[in-house]
Amino acid sequence: MKTLFFPRITRCENYEKKPNDEYYSYAHYRNQISIDCQNRCVYCDVNLSEIGHEGFALDHFRPQEKFPALKNDPKNLVISCAKCNRYKSAHWPLDITTGDSHNGVVGFIEPFDFDRHEYFDISGAGIFAALQGPSTYLINLLSLNRPSRILVRKKRILQARINLVFDIAESILTEISPMIEDRQITDDVIDKFRQAKTAISAIQAARIEITKLEANTGL
Repeated sequence: MKTLFFPRITRCENYEKKPNDEYYSYAHYRNQISIDCQNRCVYCDVNLSEIGHEGFALDHFRPQEKFPALKNDPKNLVISCAKCNRYKSAHWPLDITTGDSHNGVVGFIEPFDFDRHEYFDISGAGIFAALQGPSTYLINLLSLNRPSRILVRKKRILQARINLVFDIAESILTEISPMIEDRQITDDVIDKFRQAKTAISAIQAARIEITKLEANTGL
């Protein structure tokens, strides 16, 4: 499950600056920040491609209204989907002088500094569960378990299952195909053929479930 959600992300080592060594206006860094964040909302983890390449925004991790000195600093920029960006707005529940992003109860998890799997568990049904720190605060504030995001995660999990089972079926069929062609139909070959058929049935079932999800949500 960890390979499907919240990949470890790293920042560009050197963000472009003006000749006078000042940063450009923050909009200048949009493409690079998207790359840094792997085109995923750092809060709900939706991928840009999963929402039709629409609705992503540059987000000031520390709100520019409260941290004006960081307005153009690309190290304070992340990518978020439109709804997470709107829910987050200028929220910053901590004293801005502390330098911390959370106090263990409320606040935000710096996605470039921490493994978010230590804060969130993801069920097979696509639901985020809080593990520690400000996770509950974030799930509630940003509505991370809103129906559209749960369904995106379920679809991602189902597609990963399809890929895995397809690889298994392909491996089995590759192994027994020469024996079938040579008419070496042993009990072992028959058993493996049945395993491949079971795998293909599982793929078909997962595809049907994805189709139902797409029909219900337009995803």
